[in-house]
Amino acid sequence: MIDKIIGRKGTEAEAPGDTYIKAIPLRAYEDVDVIKSEVRAGNIVITNVAPLAKHNIEDVKRAINELNEYAALISGDIARLGEERVILTPKTVKIWRGQGGEEG
Repeated sequence: MIDKIIGRKGTEAEAPGDTYIKAIPLRAYEDVDVIKSEVRAGNIVITNVAPLAKHNIEDVKRAINELNEYAALISGDIARLGEERVILTPKTVKIWRGQGGEEG
């Protein structure tokens, strides 16, 4: 329905150099590689950790730690969006945390 309103179709190919915001749920620890690959390609990823948290909270902690290390390695950025979501950006995109510089 929203696609009809904004005039987009899900079959569009990604053009080189374009940046996309992608929602990728963390269903298994191995999804970390998919997330890292998307950020490496220059995309912004919002991941929902709740699917994995229902099965294995230790894997969620490992995944978040690995994504934190990856963000630092590539000079990207990472932040929590509420209780269940994390956003990871490439080095060309920084996350604004308010005037005090703290997460909100």
